[in-house]
Amino acid sequence: MSVTTLMNAASTDDRPRVSVVIPLYNKEGQIQRALASVLGQSFQDFEIVVIDDGSKDRGAELVAAQTDPRIRLYRQPNGGVSVARNRGVELARADVVAFLDGDDAWYPDHLERIWQLRAAYPGTVAWAMNYHVVDLDGGLTPGVQCVTEPRVVLTPENFFRIARHGTPVFSSAVAVDRDALRRVGGFPAGVRLGEDLDTWIRLLFSGPIAFDARPGAFYHADGDDRALLRNPPPARYVFFDTDEAWMRAHPEATQVAQDIEAFHDFFRLAHAHHQIKWGDKAAGRAVLKSCRTRAFAAERDRLLRMSLLPQPLYRALGRLQATLRRRGAATGAAPSAQASRG
Repeated sequence: MSVTTLMNAASTDDRPRVSVVIPLYNKEGQIQRALASVLGQSFQDFEIVVIDDGSKDRGAELVAAQTDPRIRLYRQPNGGVSVARNRGVELARADVVAFLDGDDAWYPDHLERIWQLRAAYPGTVAWAMNYHVVDLDGGLTPGVQCVTEPRVVLTPENFFRIARHGTPVFSSAVAVDRDALRRVGGFPAGVRLGEDLDTWIRLLFSGPIAFDARPGAFYHADGDDRALLRNPPPARYVFFDTDEAWMRAHPEATQVAQDIEAFHDFFRLAHAHHQIKWGDKAAGRAVLKSCRTRAFAAERDRLLRMSLLPQPLYRALGRLQATLRRRGAATGAAPSAQASRG
Protein backbone atom coordinates (compact mmCIF):
# COMPACT_ATOMS: atom_id res chain seq x y z
CA MET A 1 0.00 0.00 0.00
CA SER A 2 1.43 3.41 -0.99
CA VAL A 3 2.05 6.30 1.40
CA THR A 4 -0.68 8.31 -0.32
CA THR A 5 -3.17 5.44 0.04
CA LEU A 6 -2.38 5.17 3.75
CA MET A 7 -2.85 8.91 4.20
CA ASN A 8 -6.16 8.82 2.36
CA ALA A 9 -7.50 5.91 4.39
CA ALA A 10 -10.50 6.82 6.53
CA SER A 11 -9.84 7.77 10.14
CA THR A 12 -11.01 5.26 12.71
CA ASP A 13 -13.41 7.74 14.33
CA ASP A 14 -14.75 8.93 10.94
CA ARG A 15 -13.29 12.39 11.40
CA PRO A 16 -11.14 13.94 8.66
CA ARG A 17 -7.42 14.06 9.28
CA VAL A 18 -7.21 17.73 8.22
CA SER A 19 -9.66 20.61 8.45
CA VAL A 20 -9.03 23.32 5.86
CA VAL A 21 -10.22 26.72 7.12
CA ILE A 22 -10.89 29.39 4.48
CA PRO A 23 -11.89 32.90 5.68
CA LEU A 24 -13.90 34.57 2.94
CA TYR A 25 -14.51 38.27 2.44
CA ASN A 26 -15.27 39.72 -1.01
CA LYS A 27 -13.29 37.19 -3.03
CA GLU A 28 -15.88 36.38 -5.68
CA GLY A 29 -13.22 36.41 -8.39
CA GLN A 30 -10.84 34.00 -6.67
CA ILE A 31 -12.71 31.67 -4.27
CA GLN A 32 -13.41 29.00 -6.90
CA ARG A 33 -9.69 28.85 -7.69
CA ALA A 34 -8.93 28.34 -4.00
CA LEU A 35 -11.55 25.59 -3.62
CA ALA A 36 -10.42 23.81 -6.78
CA SER A 37 -6.85 23.73 -5.49
CA VAL A 38 -8.01 21.97 -2.31
CA LEU A 39 -10.34 19.53 -4.04
CA GLY A 40 -7.50 18.59 -6.40
CA GLN A 41 -5.11 17.54 -3.62
CA SER A 42 -3.34 14.18 -3.73
CA PHE A 43 -4.23 13.92 -0.01
CA GLN A 44 -8.02 13.64 0.14
CA ASP A 45 -8.84 13.03 3.82
CA PHE A 46 -10.00 16.56 4.62
CA GLU A 47 -12.98 18.82 5.19
CA ILE A 48 -13.25 22.44 4.05
CA VAL A 49 -14.70 24.98 6.48
CA VAL A 50 -15.49 28.28 4.75
CA ILE A 51 -16.36 31.21 7.01
CA ASP A 52 -18.06 33.99 5.04
CA ASP A 53 -17.25 37.12 7.02
CA GLY A 54 -20.12 39.32 5.83
CA SER A 55 -19.10 39.44 2.16
CA LYS A 56 -20.87 41.96 -0.06
CA ASP A 57 -20.28 40.07 -3.31
CA ARG A 58 -21.33 36.63 -4.63
CA GLY A 59 -18.42 34.72 -3.14
CA ALA A 60 -20.53 32.86 -0.57
CA GLU A 61 -23.09 31.90 -3.22
CA LEU A 62 -20.31 30.36 -5.32
CA VAL A 63 -19.26 28.29 -2.32
CA ALA A 64 -22.84 27.25 -1.58
CA ALA A 65 -23.20 26.02 -5.16
CA GLN A 66 -20.38 23.48 -4.68
CA THR A 67 -21.60 19.89 -4.53
CA ASP A 68 -18.75 18.24 -2.63
CA PRO A 69 -20.19 17.24 0.78
CA ARG A 70 -16.86 17.95 2.49
CA ILE A 71 -17.40 21.70 2.01
CA ARG A 72 -19.18 23.41 4.90
CA LEU A 73 -20.17 27.08 4.60
CA TYR A 74 -20.93 29.29 7.59
CA ARG A 75 -21.97 32.93 7.43
CA GLN A 76 -21.42 35.62 10.03
CA PRO A 77 -21.56 39.43 10.26
CA ASN A 78 -18.28 41.06 9.33
CA GLY A 79 -15.89 40.75 12.26
CA GLY A 80 -12.51 40.64 10.57
CA VAL A 81 -10.27 37.85 9.38
CA SER A 82 -9.14 36.85 12.89
CA VAL A 83 -12.72 36.30 14.04
CA ALA A 84 -13.40 34.28 10.88
CA ARG A 85 -10.33 32.10 11.34
CA ASN A 86 -11.05 31.55 15.04
CA ARG A 87 -14.59 30.44 14.25
CA GLY A 88 -13.28 28.09 11.59
CA VAL A 89 -10.89 26.52 14.09
CA GLU A 90 -13.71 26.01 16.59
CA LEU A 91 -15.90 24.37 13.93
CA ALA A 92 -13.07 22.17 12.64
CA ARG A 93 -13.45 18.45 13.33
CA ALA A 94 -9.80 17.50 12.78
CA ASP A 95 -6.87 17.89 15.15
CA VAL A 96 -4.80 19.40 12.32
CA VAL A 97 -6.03 22.67 10.80
CA ALA A 98 -4.65 24.02 7.53
CA PHE A 99 -5.35 27.59 6.45
CA LEU A 100 -5.95 29.00 2.99
CA ASP A 101 -7.03 32.54 2.16
CA GLY A 102 -9.85 32.87 -0.34
CA ASP A 103 -7.64 34.47 -3.00
CA ASP A 104 -4.70 32.05 -2.75
CA ALA A 105 -4.20 28.46 -3.91
CA TRP A 106 -2.18 25.28 -3.31
CA TYR A 107 0.04 23.01 -5.32
CA PRO A 108 -1.64 19.58 -5.76
CA ASP A 109 0.65 17.86 -3.23
CA HIS A 110 0.55 20.60 -0.57
CA LEU A 111 -1.44 18.67 2.06
CA GLU A 112 0.45 15.45 1.36
CA ARG A 113 3.76 17.13 2.06
CA ILE A 114 2.34 18.90 5.13
CA TRP A 115 1.32 15.48 6.49
CA GLN A 116 4.75 14.03 5.74
CA LEU A 117 6.40 16.99 7.47
CA ARG A 118 4.24 16.43 10.53
CA ALA A 119 5.22 12.76 10.66
CA ALA A 120 8.92 13.56 10.24
CA TYR A 121 9.01 16.08 13.09
CA PRO A 122 6.99 14.87 16.10
CA GLY A 123 6.67 17.44 18.86
CA THR A 124 6.32 20.40 16.51
CA VAL A 125 3.26 22.64 16.85
CA ALA A 126 2.88 23.69 13.20
CA TRP A 127 4.05 22.69 9.74
CA ALA A 128 4.82 25.30 7.10
CA MET A 129 5.59 25.07 3.41
CA ASN A 130 7.41 27.63 1.32
CA TYR A 131 5.25 29.44 -1.25
CA HIS A 132 5.39 31.27 -4.54
CA VAL A 133 4.42 34.95 -4.74
CA VAL A 134 2.48 35.38 -8.00
CA ASP A 135 2.62 38.91 -9.43
CA LEU A 136 -0.02 40.46 -11.67
CA ASP A 137 1.84 39.27 -14.77
CA GLY A 138 1.95 35.67 -13.51
CA GLY A 139 5.62 35.77 -12.51
CA LEU A 140 6.67 33.53 -9.61
CA THR A 141 9.01 34.54 -6.78
CA PRO A 142 9.80 32.16 -3.89
CA GLY A 143 8.53 33.60 -0.62
CA VAL A 144 11.64 32.37 1.23
CA GLN A 145 14.91 32.20 -0.68
CA CYS A 146 17.56 32.21 2.05
CA VAL A 147 16.96 28.66 3.37
CA THR A 148 19.30 26.22 1.66
CA GLU A 149 18.35 23.04 3.55
CA PRO A 150 15.33 21.02 2.29
CA ARG A 151 13.73 21.18 5.75
CA VAL A 152 14.36 23.34 8.81
CA VAL A 153 12.97 23.33 12.35
CA LEU A 154 12.11 26.92 13.18
CA THR A 155 12.82 28.27 16.66
CA PRO A 156 13.38 31.82 17.94
CA GLU A 157 17.09 31.28 17.25
CA ASN A 158 16.60 31.13 13.47
CA PHE A 159 13.05 32.31 12.66
CA PHE A 160 13.63 36.07 12.85
CA ARG A 161 16.90 35.89 10.94
CA ILE A 162 15.08 34.08 8.12
CA ALA A 163 11.89 36.17 8.35
CA ARG A 164 13.51 39.51 7.64
CA HIS A 165 14.06 38.21 4.09
CA GLY A 166 10.57 36.68 3.76
CA THR A 167 8.42 35.12 6.46
CA PRO A 168 8.73 31.30 6.50
CA VAL A 169 5.26 30.90 8.03
CA PHE A 170 2.59 32.22 5.67
CA SER A 171 -1.14 31.94 6.36
CA SER A 172 -1.98 30.09 3.14
CA ALA A 173 0.91 27.64 3.48
CA VAL A 174 0.71 26.43 7.09
CA ALA A 175 -1.12 23.81 9.14
CA VAL A 176 -1.26 23.83 12.94
CA ASP A 177 -1.99 21.60 15.88
CA ARG A 178 -5.44 22.83 16.86
CA ASP A 179 -4.88 22.47 20.60
CA ALA A 180 -1.55 24.32 20.41
CA LEU A 181 -3.26 27.17 18.58
CA ARG A 182 -5.98 27.31 21.21
CA ARG A 183 -3.39 27.40 24.00
CA VAL A 184 -1.79 30.56 22.58
CA GLY A 185 -5.17 32.27 22.21
CA GLY A 186 -5.85 31.92 18.50
CA PHE A 187 -5.89 34.96 16.24
CA PRO A 188 -6.14 38.48 17.75
CA ALA A 189 -9.56 39.97 16.99
CA GLY A 190 -9.74 43.54 15.77
CA VAL A 191 -6.21 43.69 14.36
CA ARG A 192 -6.25 44.81 10.71
CA LEU A 193 -2.71 43.92 9.63
CA GLY A 194 -0.11 41.55 11.05
CA GLU A 195 -2.68 39.49 12.99
CA ASP A 196 -1.52 36.26 11.36
CA LEU A 197 2.17 36.97 11.93
CA ASP A 198 1.49 37.67 15.59
CA THR A 199 -0.26 34.29 15.83
CA TRP A 200 2.60 32.38 14.20
CA ILE A 201 5.12 34.09 16.47
CA ARG A 202 3.13 33.20 19.58
CA LEU A 203 3.00 29.61 18.32
CA LEU A 204 6.75 29.70 17.70
CA PHE A 205 7.35 30.83 21.27
CA SER A 206 5.28 27.85 22.47
CA GLY A 207 7.11 25.18 20.45
CA PRO A 208 9.10 24.50 17.27
CA ILE A 209 7.62 24.78 13.77
CA ALA A 210 8.77 22.53 10.91
CA PHE A 211 9.42 24.25 7.55
CA ASP A 212 9.75 22.69 4.09
CA ALA A 213 11.70 24.91 1.68
CA ARG A 214 9.81 23.61 -1.37
CA PRO A 215 6.82 25.79 -2.35
CA GLY A 216 3.43 24.29 -1.61
CA ALA A 217 1.18 27.33 -2.06
CA PHE A 218 0.60 30.37 -4.24
CA TYR A 219 0.29 33.87 -2.78
CA HIS A 220 -1.69 35.72 -5.46
CA ALA A 221 -1.47 39.48 -5.94
CA ASP A 222 -4.76 39.65 -7.87
CA GLY A 223 -7.15 39.28 -4.93
CA ASP A 224 -10.24 41.45 -4.63
CA ASP A 225 -10.45 43.86 -1.68
CA ARG A 226 -6.99 43.05 -0.27
CA ALA A 227 -6.31 44.06 3.34
CA LEU A 228 -2.93 45.53 2.39
CA LEU A 229 -4.68 47.93 0.02
CA ARG A 230 -7.41 48.88 2.50
CA ASN A 231 -5.07 49.43 5.46
CA PRO A 232 -1.76 51.33 5.33
CA PRO A 233 1.20 49.85 7.26
CA PRO A 234 0.91 50.93 10.92
CA ALA A 235 3.74 52.53 12.85
CA ARG A 236 3.63 49.64 15.29
CA TYR A 237 2.35 46.10 14.74
CA VAL A 238 0.78 43.96 17.45
CA PHE A 239 3.58 41.40 17.16
CA PHE A 240 6.09 44.04 18.28
CA ASP A 241 4.54 43.72 21.76
CA THR A 242 4.62 39.91 21.58
CA ASP A 243 8.28 39.92 20.57
CA GLU A 244 9.32 42.48 23.16
CA ALA A 245 7.56 40.58 25.95
CA TRP A 246 9.54 37.47 24.97
CA MET A 247 12.80 39.46 24.96
CA ARG A 248 12.10 40.76 28.46
CA ALA A 249 11.51 37.20 29.62
CA HIS A 250 14.74 35.99 27.96
CA PRO A 251 17.39 38.67 28.62
CA GLU A 252 20.13 36.14 27.92
CA ALA A 253 19.03 35.70 24.28
CA THR A 254 20.98 38.68 22.96
CA GLN A 255 21.40 37.38 19.40
CA VAL A 256 17.68 36.64 19.10
CA ALA A 257 16.95 40.17 20.36
CA GLN A 258 19.17 41.61 17.64
CA ASP A 259 17.43 39.48 15.02
CA ILE A 260 14.03 40.62 16.27
CA GLU A 261 15.02 44.27 16.04
CA ALA A 262 16.23 43.78 12.46
CA PHE A 263 12.94 42.00 11.69
CA HIS A 264 10.96 44.94 13.11
CA ASP A 265 13.06 47.40 11.13
CA PHE A 266 11.65 46.07 7.86
CA PHE A 267 8.14 47.01 9.01
CA ARG A 268 9.26 50.40 10.30
CA LEU A 269 10.69 51.15 6.87
CA ALA A 270 7.47 50.02 5.19
CA HIS A 271 5.52 52.46 7.37
CA ALA A 272 7.95 55.28 6.60
CA HIS A 273 7.74 54.53 2.87
CA HIS A 274 3.94 54.75 2.94
CA GLN A 275 4.02 58.04 4.85
CA ILE A 276 6.51 59.58 2.42
CA LYS A 277 4.57 58.32 -0.58
CA TRP A 278 1.01 59.18 0.47
CA GLY A 279 0.92 60.89 3.86
CA ASP A 280 3.11 63.00 6.12
CA LYS A 281 6.60 63.17 4.62
CA ALA A 282 8.07 64.69 7.78
CA ALA A 283 6.68 61.84 9.89
CA GLY A 284 8.11 59.28 7.45
CA ARG A 285 11.54 60.91 7.52
CA ALA A 286 11.47 60.98 11.33
CA VAL A 287 10.87 57.22 11.40
CA LEU A 288 13.76 56.65 9.00
CA LYS A 289 16.13 58.85 11.01
CA SER A 290 15.24 57.05 14.25
CA CYS A 291 15.74 53.61 12.71
CA ARG A 292 19.28 52.43 13.56
CA THR A 293 19.04 49.35 11.37
CA ARG A 294 22.10 47.54 10.10
CA ALA A 295 20.23 44.93 8.08
CA PHE A 296 18.34 47.55 6.04
CA ALA A 297 20.76 50.48 6.27
CA ALA A 298 21.10 50.83 2.50
CA GLU A 299 17.32 50.81 2.03
CA ARG A 300 16.83 53.38 4.82
CA ASP A 301 19.41 55.69 3.26
CA ARG A 302 17.84 55.30 -0.20
CA LEU A 303 14.40 56.20 1.17
CA LEU A 304 15.83 59.21 2.99
CA ARG A 305 17.33 60.50 -0.26
CA MET A 306 14.14 59.88 -2.22
CA SER A 307 12.02 61.53 0.49
CA LEU A 308 13.47 64.89 -0.54
CA LEU A 309 11.57 64.63 -3.84
CA PRO A 310 8.01 65.91 -4.33
CA GLN A 311 5.48 63.16 -3.66
CA PRO A 312 4.32 62.80 -7.31
CA LEU A 313 7.92 62.25 -8.41
CA TYR A 314 8.55 59.86 -5.50
CA ARG A 315 5.55 57.79 -6.58
CA ALA A 316 6.65 57.83 -10.23
CA LEU A 317 10.12 56.57 -9.32
CA GLY A 318 8.54 53.89 -7.16
CA ARG A 319 6.50 52.65 -10.13
CA LEU A 320 9.63 52.56 -12.26
CA GLN A 321 11.53 50.58 -9.65
CA ALA A 322 8.63 48.12 -9.35
CA THR A 323 8.74 47.59 -13.11
CA LEU A 324 12.47 46.96 -12.99
CA ARG A 325 12.00 44.46 -10.13
CA ARG A 326 9.42 42.55 -12.17
CA ARG A 327 11.78 42.45 -15.15
CA GLY A 328 14.55 41.30 -12.87
CA ALA A 329 12.35 38.50 -11.54
CA ALA A 330 11.62 37.42 -15.12
CA THR A 331 15.36 37.11 -15.79
CA GLY A 332 16.12 35.31 -12.54
CA ALA A 333 17.15 38.29 -10.38
CA ALA A 334 14.11 37.96 -8.15
CA PRO A 335 13.40 40.39 -5.27
CA SER A 336 12.47 39.20 -1.81
CA ALA A 337 8.86 38.21 -1.23
CA GLN A 338 8.36 40.96 1.31
CA ALA A 339 9.70 43.62 -1.05
CA SER A 340 7.33 42.44 -3.77
CA ARG A 341 4.36 43.04 -1.47
CA GLY A 342 5.26 46.63 -0.56
